Amino acid sequence: MPEQLNRVLKVLEEVQKEFNETSKDGKRVSLADLIVLAGCAAIEEAARKAGMDIEVPFTSGKVDTTEEMTDINNQEWLYPYADGFRNYIKPDLKVPFTPEELLIDRAQLLNLTATEMTALVGGMRVLNANYLKAKHGVLTERPEVLTNDFFVNLLDMTVIWKPLGEESKFGQTFEAIDKKTGNRKWTGTCVDSIFSHNTELRSITEAYAAEDELEIFVQNFMRAWNKVMNGNRFDLICS
Repeated sequence: MPEQLNRVLKVLEEVQKEFNETSKDGKRVSLADLIVLAGCAAIEEAARKAGMDIEVPFTSGKVDTTEEMTDINNQEWLYPYADGFRNYIKPDLKVPFTPEELLIDRAQLLNLTATEMTALVGGMRVLNANYLKAKHGVLTERPEVLTNDFFVNLLDMTVIWKPLGEESKFGQTFEAIDKKTGNRKWTGTCVDSIFSHNTELRSITEAYAAEDELEIFVQNFMRAWNKVMNGNRFDLICS
């Protein structure tokens, strides 16, 4: 959301200014690096809330651009029309692909394996990182805590998933109905449901849902996060 983004960027810009003005060795930090570093710190805090002490890898070296160096008129072509990692799909999108297929396509462009893609989606859901803070797929009672709750609750045998009917701005949506009470417990999108219906993705989901696999899930989430954050770092890729 623009308001939230502007608020966060303002804080990071103040940190950048203070660091660059007080640096004794002449080193300067870019806003791009600070954005990634802030994300790493947020993941570490979310893991700490779940009882895990982790250190998310970070490699500095990203640089900032200027408005003069940016082709603003063509920026609109770079805006995503679908992002399954944040449960986003552009309204009235007219393409011959399903949201699930668009998720796989984006994961392939990010060079993610199936296990990394699954971990990244599950982690982003419990971290409450959906577009517009939508609750679809946030299958946890502890949002913003890095747990494997998404996988556990997606496969919960005490609920049954049913279509909600007409498509929303998030595409086809579903609801999880408690078999005993008949009450709605969760909602999700077709992107969320693919992790329980696709054979390969379900096997990965079942593994992440296991109580003794939490650490492996967190490690794979960190690996996927680090790969995405450094995806445009050709100096690292070619070194």
